[in-house]
Amino acid sequence: MLNGELLSDIIEAVSNTYGNEFLNRLTEKLSSVIGADSVFIALFDKSKYESKTVSLCLHGKIVNNIEYSLDGTPCANVLETTICYYPNQVQKLFPNDHLLAEMNIEGYIGSPLYNSKKENIGLIVGLYEKEITEKDQILTLFQIFSGRIAAELERLDYERRLETYNQELEIQVQERTSKLEKTLRELSERQNQLIESEKLASLGLLSAGIAHEINNPLNFITGGYYGLLEVSESSDVLQGKMKLYLEAIREGVERTTKIVKGLNQYTRSGDSQDETISVQEMVENCLVILSHSLRDKIHVKTTFANGDLSIRGNSGKLHQVVLNLVNNAIQSMEKSGGSLSITTSTADGLVSIKIQDTGTGIQKEHLPQIELPFFTTKEPGKGVGLGLSIASKILKEHSGSLDVQSEWGVGTTVTIHLPKWKEESL
Repeated sequence: MLNGELLSDIIEAVSNTYGNEFLNRLTEKLSSVIGADSVFIALFDKSKYESKTVSLCLHGKIVNNIEYSLDGTPCANVLETTICYYPNQVQKLFPNDHLLAEMNIEGYIGSPLYNSKKENIGLIVGLYEKEITEKDQILTLFQIFSGRIAAELERLDYERRLETYNQELEIQVQERTSKLEKTLRELSERQNQLIESEKLASLGLLSAGIAHEINNPLNFITGGYYGLLEVSESSDVLQGKMKLYLEAIREGVERTTKIVKGLNQYTRSGDSQDETISVQEMVENCLVILSHSLRDKIHVKTTFANGDLSIRGNSGKLHQVVLNLVNNAIQSMEKSGGSLSITTSTADGLVSIKIQDTGTGIQKEHLPQIELPFFTTKEPGKGVGLGLSIASKILKEHSGSLDVQSEWGVGTTVTIHLPKWKEESL
C-alpha cells in the first residue's frame, strides 16, 4: 500500500514548480522514495527510433541528459505496449542493451506517458542494481504522476514551438521592415534627385534667358566702344579721359561676356556625351560664375598644364561637377578666408583637376560617408547632401573618378580624374 505521507511529501516537493525544474525535482524525489538507483523521464523520437531523456537522476543526483537507440531495449516494449516490468535479470533478457550493462542494472520498470491526444510520447523508468520488490507501489506512483508529467512535456513542447514561431515571425518582420525601409530610402532619394534636377532645369532656363537678354545690349555696347575709340583717336579733345572711359567699358564688356559664356556652358541641356571640352576653359568659366563668392577673403591660384588639355563628354554635366566642388571649397573658407588652388595635369592617359583649399576640412569619421546621398556636414539650409553623390555619378558616367583627401582643421584636396581625349582616337 502507498503511504499517504509519502505521496504528500512528493507533491510538496514539486508544488509550484514548472518545466525542467518540475521534472528534475520529481525524478529526484521518486528516485529517493522508490529506492531506485536511477529514474529518468524520456521522450520518443519515433522517426529515428530513439529516445532522449529530459530529466535523468543517477544515484540521487541530476546528470546530463542522454540519447539512445530503442533497438534491443526494454524501452522499446514500453513504446509498443504499455507497462514493462522486469524485476530481475533484465540484462539477460536484453543482452544488446549496453546501457543496462554499463549501469549494472538488475531490475527495470517503465510506464508510458500519453499526451492529450492519447498518443504515447515518452516514458518514465526506474532502474535498479538489485531485484525490484515493490512493484505495486512504484507503478502506482508512476501512474499518479504520469498525467502531470505528460501535460508538462506537452506544455514545454508548445512553448518551444511558440518561441520558434515567434523568432521566425520576428525575422520575417525584420526582413519585411528592412525591405520597406530600403524602398522608402530609394523613393526618397529619387524624389530628392528629381527635385534637384527640376531646380537645375529651372536654373538652366532662367540663366539661358538672362544670357540671351544680356547678349543684345552687349552688342550695342561693343559697337559704341569701337565708335568712340575711332573718334578719340582722330581728335585731341579729352583724349586721356576718353581712353580711360573706353577701357572701363571694354573691361566690363569682357567680364560680362565671360559670365555669359560660363552660364551657357553650365546650363547646356541634352544628354550628349560627345562634346569636346577644354579643361582650362571649364575651370575659368566656373571661377567667373563663382567670382562673387570669392570676395577679398579667398586667394585663388590656378596652374594649368602646358597645351590645351581636352576631354570628351557632356559639357553641362562636367561644368556642374567642377562648379560644385569649387563651391564646396569656397564655402569651407567663407568664415575665415584662405587659399584656393586649382591645378590641371595629365599622366597615363588621364586628365586630373586638383582643387585644394585651406578650409575647415572633413572629420576622419565622416570621410567614408561623403559620397552617400543626403549626407552633409553643412548647416541646415546650406546643402541637401546631393552634391558629391551627383558629382560621383556624373564622373562614373564619363569613366572618371573622384579622390578626396582631407584633414580636419587643415583643408581638403579633391582630385577629378577623367580620360584624356585625343583627336586621332576618333
